[in-house]
Amino acid sequence: MENLIGPIVFLIVGGVSLYAGFYVRNSNRRIQTNGIKTKAKIIDFVEERSQDADGDSHIYHYPIVRFTDKNGIETTQKLDSSENPKRINQPIEIIYLKKDEDYEIMINSDFWKTYFPMIFIIGGFLFSGIGIVWLTNKI
Repeated sequence: MENLIGPIVFLIVGGVSLYAGFYVRNSNRRIQTNGIKTKAKIIDFVEERSQDADGDSHIYHYPIVRFTDKNGIETTQKLDSSENPKRINQPIEIIYLKKDEDYEIMINSDFWKTYFPMIFIIGGFLFSGIGIVWLTNKI
């Protein structure tokens, strides 16, 4: 059984990466299809620390943006995507989708729309493939 731990871990990591990649891609497509493009201004950053499995600490900077929606309501909200903290007071293009009283916002760039989810999807296929090959060689 302990010989199967490695392949099973690769399969789990691959599956989680695939799920995350497809979830982000579908969410981005929904926002792009139904959302509204506008300009926002980065007014501040929230610094958050995260520790990975190795115990290494990473610092991420999440922008706080201010924009006016199509109804003229000025909104300030933290984005879920990390950015360079030197971009403060700079305008960025966003796509927002209002859901009840909240907004789903994505930065309107090729990286966030296409490449970011693809990194997870490709990594998921690689990890799953390695896990499958490793598992079939163990059996």
